[in-house]
Amino acid sequence: MQGKIVDSVEAMWTRLASRAIRVAMTRSDVSYAQLADALTREGIEESSRSVEGKVQRGTFRFSFFLEALAVSRAEYPPHWSPAFSGKLPWERRASSLVRRELAWSPWLDDKKLCTRLDEIGVDIEPATLSRQLDEGTFAATLFFQCATVCHFKGVQLFLNLTDLNDVALQGARGSSRR
Repeated sequence: MQGKIVDSVEAMWTRLASRAIRVAMTRSDVSYAQLADALTREGIEESSRSVEGKVQRGTFRFSFFLEALAVSRAEYPPHWSPAFSGKLPWERRASSLVRRELAWSPWLDDKKLCTRLDEIGVDIEPATLSRQLDEGTFAATLFFQCATVCHFKGVQLFLNLTDLNDVALQGARGSSRR
């Protein structure tokens, strides 16, 4: 039974990540084909089919989410602007953005963040979290999970905060059964 709850909560997080990118695309009136073409023009080889698959599954890195926002000219929180300027690789931009968000809670190190994430059913080791955040290789779902437990500002542009909290509560219920 526990495995089904964890799978269900993970599926809920991936649906939220999928919804977040679809909201941005819809607001910018961008199709999967247009997004794939815009990414390709920026040197990011993606087919329309691969973009659609990633978006529908909700299985993409946060760096891809940022790339999609940039090429579709979607709205994003104003304090994210540094991530959209310059020529750094998107993984570095993603890392910098999440680290800036986390800096608003300077008492919260990666170990304490893992404890908070564990409270909502997200099981990740501090070393793994640190590596992924530093390398910018973390999933969009992990960003939204961190945004939920750390109250990142601006996420409501993409997702309803009530929906984030509902999924977090489902995860908390599942983690209390462990």
